[in-house]
Amino acid sequence: LICPAWGEDFRPLLENRPLTAGDSVSDWLAVASGRAGLQRPDYLRDLESYVTSMYRENGGLDRIKATEWHRISLAVLACGGDPTHFGKDENGNDINLIADGVYDRGKTMDIGAQGLNGWLWGLITLDSMTYNIPPKSSYTRMEMVKKILSFQLPDNGFNLRFAQGSTADPDITAMAIQALAPYYWDSTFNVKDPVDKALSCLSELQLDTGDFRSWGTRNSESVSQIIVALCSIGIDPQNDPRFIKNGINLLDALFYYQQEDGGFAHSYDSDPGNPFAIAGESNSMATDQALLALAAVWRQAQGMGILYDFRGGSVSAKILTPEESDVSFAGSYEFTEADRQQADALPKKLSTENDEEVT
Repeated sequence: LICPAWGEDFRPLLENRPLTAGDSVSDWLAVASGRAGLQRPDYLRDLESYVTSMYRENGGLDRIKATEWHRISLAVLACGGDPTHFGKDENGNDINLIADGVYDRGKTMDIGAQGLNGWLWGLITLDSMTYNIPPKSSYTRMEMVKKILSFQLPDNGFNLRFAQGSTADPDITAMAIQALAPYYWDSTFNVKDPVDKALSCLSELQLDTGDFRSWGTRNSESVSQIIVALCSIGIDPQNDPRFIKNGINLLDALFYYQQEDGGFAHSYDSDPGNPFAIAGESNSMATDQALLALAAVWRQAQGMGILYDFRGGSVSAKILTPEESDVSFAGSYEFTEADRQQADALPKKLSTENDEEVT
């Protein structure tokens, strides 16, 4: 767990914090832990109990927020579990978090009911293990990608909602890049140009201090999300000239917010929009997001898979040279045994109904 990018051991931050399964802060810490190589089997057990109780008592995880399913699915994967068979509902049937929270979400509530977040994290979760979408599901991958692209604003960034006068929010723009990253080099989806424009937008939003403002406040979470976004498409967040201002890179900007106890502050300014974050003091959410960013950089330095790709032998997070960036990601893909089994299972006569499986 020592990241060669900065030589710090961040195991204490991952190990020494109490966790409550189903709580957003705890779930994201479990994701960061797993992606940094430290799994929590006890947390997986507690999380399964939480999911089972929520289904039996409430019929699901949340009436509006599909992101409850997405976050918990990623936490399950990070802890070594299977979100397609996780807990039992009131009828004793296996709970499929991917079906209920992503491709069949539309049968109970629009996945975008909470705004763009639902679409973004739905696609990230769907692609975490390249889950197959069965015929007659609520959404296809192509529909989800097109919906996300429809939110791109005139300034080339993204925000929770596409509304008159909306301008780019750095966090949401970074999350959009993370969601679209698996399709960056796939001409079928035509996302490379929109993503490149979003990157330019983020570069313009970066302050002279190396960090960003979101909702008017300089903060660490925006830096964390942009680091994850860059790593997801093979960009070095420490050395890419688009993201260095006055000699300050994104890692420098992130560590500016680290406190003596090892945690990270949300901001050094009072933030009326985040009253639970005390200026200049370690904050749980900010620390979780910083750990996710550090895990993404660590994985990139090790040539491991990107942060939210949980497949074995998956896309490398290696830093691409300019020559590689101009060509394709092809050299970074590995056709795994699981991929081969899926290919062998395809019907001999294919039609447009098989587009999801083929993709």
